[in-house]
Amino acid sequence: MDLLSDSESVLPRLYLLGAFSLTDRDGTDRTPKNKKSRALLALLALSPRGTRTRIWLRDKLWSESDEERASGSLRQAIFDLKRSLEPLGEPIFSSDRNSITLHLEKVWVDLRAFKNGEPMPADLDPQAELLEGLDIADEEFEEWLMMERSAWETFRDDMAERPEATRMTAPVRAVRPSSTNMIAIGLLPGIVHGSEKGAEYIGDYIAESIARTLSEYQPVDIVDLRGGFSPSEDISAAEPDYLIRTRTLVVGDSTSVTFLVYEPGSNALLLSQSMQTRQSDFYEDEFALTNQFVAQNVDHLAKIILHPSTRRQGIRNDHGALLGYRLLAGMFDLDASKMETARQTLVRAQQDSGNALFPSLTAYASSFALGECLGGWDEARRDETEALARDVLQDNPFNSISLACVGHVMGFVLDRHDIAAEIFDRAVQLNPMQAFVWDHLSLHQMYCGDLEKARASSDRAVLLGNYSPISYTYETTACMIATLQGDHGRAVQLGRRALVKRPRFHAALRYTLAALGHMGNTEAAADTRARLLAIDPDFADREVQKERFRLPLPDERRHVLDGIAKAGL
Repeated sequence: MDLLSDSESVLPRLYLLGAFSLTDRDGTDRTPKNKKSRALLALLALSPRGTRTRIWLRDKLWSESDEERASGSLRQAIFDLKRSLEPLGEPIFSSDRNSITLHLEKVWVDLRAFKNGEPMPADLDPQAELLEGLDIADEEFEEWLMMERSAWETFRDDMAERPEATRMTAPVRAVRPSSTNMIAIGLLPGIVHGSEKGAEYIGDYIAESIARTLSEYQPVDIVDLRGGFSPSEDISAAEPDYLIRTRTLVVGDSTSVTFLVYEPGSNALLLSQSMQTRQSDFYEDEFALTNQFVAQNVDHLAKIILHPSTRRQGIRNDHGALLGYRLLAGMFDLDASKMETARQTLVRAQQDSGNALFPSLTAYASSFALGECLGGWDEARRDETEALARDVLQDNPFNSISLACVGHVMGFVLDRHDIAAEIFDRAVQLNPMQAFVWDHLSLHQMYCGDLEKARASSDRAVLLGNYSPISYTYETTACMIATLQGDHGRAVQLGRRALVKRPRFHAALRYTLAALGHMGNTEAAADTRARLLAIDPDFADREVQKERFRLPLPDERRHVLDGIAKAGL
């Protein structure tokens, strides 16, 4: 019995499980005779959106040919495919000078339908080999096919195991103080395909780093379920709010890592993010690519926790969840009343938890009073800020966010750049995956006059923080540094990126205006000037401008102020 819906039954059907075949709307076999044509369709059907570039397709089907011959062979394969598919009536694929696209809305593909949970034909065998018997004499195609088969088998096996996923692990138990309702993250055993010994390490490194980095914004229960962990019976039982794991596939030097987040109980998949690269790239440049993947998924997971789906409202995710993450993002609204509310919330959190993060954030909030004139600044405020910073340092926190906040206070607020340098060094060593840490290290290096190092640190912050709710602040720091270096085109580009996300962000407006002034772009400068004065009318005063640019670098400060003057202020 055919279980396909009426809308699906009128589409041509492409079968990838088992022997490759294509049937028209009436069920007549329309499978292309040419093997390369069948391979071309398969490559498109298994691409994320049904589209591949001509270069990518040439490399997979004619990798041993030179560019001219490979291009000619691809053109011939496209011609043959179009001719063989004419009986279908409406074209199901198209091509242009750069890419080829299989229109997925015009053809039913068994593997895609299976993954989407759609009804399947009764004769479909999910255990069948993917693209059985499709033999193309090209090493690149064979390696691609091996990867796709392994990925499909992993997905199929994972689907079969999901109902049993939590039963296979030890009972989940975690310390949960009665005064708090912390989010609990369970680490499931990683899935590894391939014989490479480093694959398991890569997966564990990513899962552990994501959990640890998230916990720096507020204490989070991390429950390790990978080794049958079972604490003593006097610890109260509690099921994790989220389960995370990695799946690592190694084929030759190619490695694919997927980070997965599940909902306990239903085992619904809440997040799946993948990266594919050479295995050696995971370790290069001090894990730069891997750390970027970690930072990206920290922000994805934080978003899931802060904005759960309707069915997840019953979890322990109360308004205290990831308080540090939310307050840090909220500070950059640059609203005086919101800043005061944030300070009061931090004082209460500091009293309730005793965690070093909250006094660090309280001290950090003072930098806005000084740099953005939010909340007022006087000697009493300075003494209070210094006392908070010193108390945090005395506690010797193992939290990179806390250290970055205190480092910024010591340098920017208290002018103790020697102490700040040591603090930032500790922060980066503790967690090189925190964009916030790299961004404030960059600001420190900028204030100390080392613009080359500042730019390198800022570039890393922008890369790591691409998905952060305060990514615009990292782009603004990069804009500031580019302006000071005289790279005004880059400064304007970065400033505009930041202002798209936060149109009223003062620092981005100021430095973009200075860069536009130096570029002589009077029209854009006039628009930016009007936007800035609308939210900061005092900035028209030259003395106020000097206060807004608290740069201990005379030449660079003069350069920025000259740009502001050229922009009409």
